[in-house]
Amino acid sequence: MTGVPFRDTFWNVPYAAQVFLYAGAAVAIAIFLWGLWERVRLWRRGGPEARFDRLPQRLRLLAVHGLAQARTLSQAYPGIMHAIILWGFLALFMGTVLATIDYDVTLPLWDVKLLKGDFYLAYEAVLDLFGLFFVIGLGMAVYRRFVVRPHRLDPTARFANVLALLFLINLTGFVVEACRLAVVKPAWGPWSPVGYALGQGLLAAGVSEGALRALHLSTWLFHAVIALGFIAVIPYSYFVHLITTPLNIFFAKLTSRGEIRAIANIEEAEALGVSTLEEFSWKRRLDFDACVECGRCEAACPAYMAGTKLSPKQIIVKLKRHMHGERPGPIHGTLIDPDELWSCTTCMACVEECPAFIDIVDTIVDLRRYLTLSEGALPSTAPQSLQNIQRAGNPWGLPPAERLKWAEGLEVPVLEEGKEVEYLYWVGCSASYDRRNQSIARSVVKILKAAGVSFAVMPEERCHGEVARRLGEEYLYQTLQQENIGNLHRYRFRKVITHCPHCFNTIKNEFPQFGGTYEVLHHSVVIEGLLREGRIKPTRPIAQTVAFHDSCYLGRYNGIFEAPREVAKSVPGLRLIELPRNRERGLCCGGGGGHMWMEVPSQKRVNIIRVEEALESKPDVVATACPFCLAMVDLGRKVKGAEETLAVKDVSELVAESLP
Repeated sequence: MTGVPFRDTFWNVPYAAQVFLYAGAAVAIAIFLWGLWERVRLWRRGGPEARFDRLPQRLRLLAVHGLAQARTLSQAYPGIMHAIILWGFLALFMGTVLATIDYDVTLPLWDVKLLKGDFYLAYEAVLDLFGLFFVIGLGMAVYRRFVVRPHRLDPTARFANVLALLFLINLTGFVVEACRLAVVKPAWGPWSPVGYALGQGLLAAGVSEGALRALHLSTWLFHAVIALGFIAVIPYSYFVHLITTPLNIFFAKLTSRGEIRAIANIEEAEALGVSTLEEFSWKRRLDFDACVECGRCEAACPAYMAGTKLSPKQIIVKLKRHMHGERPGPIHGTLIDPDELWSCTTCMACVEECPAFIDIVDTIVDLRRYLTLSEGALPSTAPQSLQNIQRAGNPWGLPPAERLKWAEGLEVPVLEEGKEVEYLYWVGCSASYDRRNQSIARSVVKILKAAGVSFAVMPEERCHGEVARRLGEEYLYQTLQQENIGNLHRYRFRKVITHCPHCFNTIKNEFPQFGGTYEVLHHSVVIEGLLREGRIKPTRPIAQTVAFHDSCYLGRYNGIFEAPREVAKSVPGLRLIELPRNRERGLCCGGGGGHMWMEVPSQKRVNIIRVEEALESKPDVVATACPFCLAMVDLGRKVKGAEETLAVKDVSELVAESLP
C-alpha cells in the first residue's frame, strides 16, 4: 500500500502487547456483561409494567432525545456541553468499532482493508475533530461543576474522577497518534489535525525517534489499560447512565402525562401505594438508575424554590441508593420524610426538564398513596377537604343543592334524558361554589350563548376527585368516577367543555380508565374556534397590558399553550406580554397536588414567587385559564398589596367583557 493512506493498527506495538490487549478486552467485556446482567436482574425484581408497545414511537423518541439530545439542548450551556461530550464519545467509540472490524474481521476473513485511501483520511479527520470537541466539552463540564458551582450540581471527587478518566483516555489517544505521525511522517499526516499538531510540537521540542517510540509504546499500554478499565467499570459506576438513560428514554411513558396509573381491583389489592422497594415496577427501578443527578428537576421545582423539604432530585437519588443497598431502612419516615412528598404540587416541571424522562411525579403519588390509604397520614386540612368531597360532592362541604346557584338568572340549559346537545359544560367545583370563580362560568355561558352553541350543564355533577387522586386517596377517587360516569352515561352530548384544566385533564385522560371516554375541550380552545369561525367578535376595547400565566395542567400536562393566548389577543386594545417563565417552563401557581386545600411548611409561598415575577413584568392584568391559578394569583397579589395595580382575570372574562 505504498503511497496509499491506510491505518497501521499495531505500529510499534510488539506481539506480547497485542496479546495483552485481546486478553484484557475479553476480561473487560466479561466484567461489563456480568455487571450489566446484575443491573438487569435488579430491575426485574420490580413488578410488571407494559412498556414494550408502540416501538416506532419509542425509537423516534430515542433518536430525538437520546441521540440528538433535543431536551438536553433546551438549556444552552449545559446542553451544548453534554451534547458535544456525547457526540464526541459516540464518534470515538464508533471509530474504535470500525478499526476493530477493519483489522479483526474484514482483513483476515476477506483480505479487505476498509481503512485506506480517501475513506481513511476522512475517518482520521472526523475522529480528531470529535476528539477535540470531547476535550472541550470536558473542560466546559469542569468549569461549570467546579468553578461556577450551581447549587443543583455536586462538586464532589466522584464527578472529578469521572471527568479525569475521560480526559486521560482521550489525551493518551492523541499522544499515541502524535508519536506515530512524528516518527512515520506520512504525507497525509495533516488529515489528523490534532495529532499532527501535537507531533510537530514534539519534533520541535527535539524529542528523538527513539524517545518518540518509547513514549508511544508506554502511552499505548497506559491508554489500553484505562480504556479497558473504563469498559469494565461502566455498570458499576456513574458511567452506567450511558446505558440506563437511553434505555429509560426508550421505555418512557407514552400515555398522557396527565394519566396516573389506577390501582386495579382496589377492593382486593394487597398493596395500596408503595412502601417498600419490592412494590416499585421494573420501570421505576430503571428510572432510579437512569438519573444522572444533573439537578435540572430541582432547579425547576416550585416547591424547592419555595424552601420546602422537597428536592425531586434527592427523592430519586435516595431511592437509587436505597435500591443498591447504600441507604438501608424503611422508605417512609427514614429514607423520605412525608413533608417531602406533600410539598409536591404535581406541576410536572421536573418531568419536563428531566433529560432521562424519569416519572418523578408518578413515583411521588405512589408514595403518597401508601401514606393516605395505609397510614391515614394526610397533612393539615387535607382530610377535611376529602371528607367534604365524599359527603357533599365538593371540597368546601357546601350543599349539593347550591351547585347551580351561580346560574340563577342566566337561563342556563340543563341536560335532559333523551335530548342531545353539542356540549356538556362541566362547570367544576370552583366555579360552582367560589364566588370569584363563578364569574368564569357566567362568562363562558355568555360566550356560548352569543355564538349560538348548543350546550347544557349536568344537574348531577359533583367533584370528580382529582385532588383526592393526587393526594393518594385512590379509593375515594375511584368511587367518585363510578358515580360521575354513571350519571354521564344517562345523557346524550357530543363533546365536553371545561374551563378548569384539572377537570379537563381528569375527564379527558383519566375517566377512560373507568369506562368514560369522551371528546373533551378546554374552554380556551372552544372560544378560539368560535373566534376563528366568526361566531363571536369582541368589539369593546380594553386598553391594558396582559401577561398570560400558563396553567400546569393545561400546558405541561396537555400541551395547550397558544389557544388562551390567541383568545386574549382577540380582544381589541389588549397587549399580550410574556412572564419570564412561560409555556413549557411556566412556573406553577402553587395550587396543584392538593395544595389548594392544605398548608405545606415553606419559607415562601409559590404563588408569592409567581406574583413577584408578574409585578416585575408590570402588566395591568395577569390572565389565566384555570380557576386554581386565578385564586392563587389573586391571593398572592393581595398579600403583596397589589390589588390596585394588578388585576387577575380568566381569558373568558376578558372576551365576555369585550362582547357587545
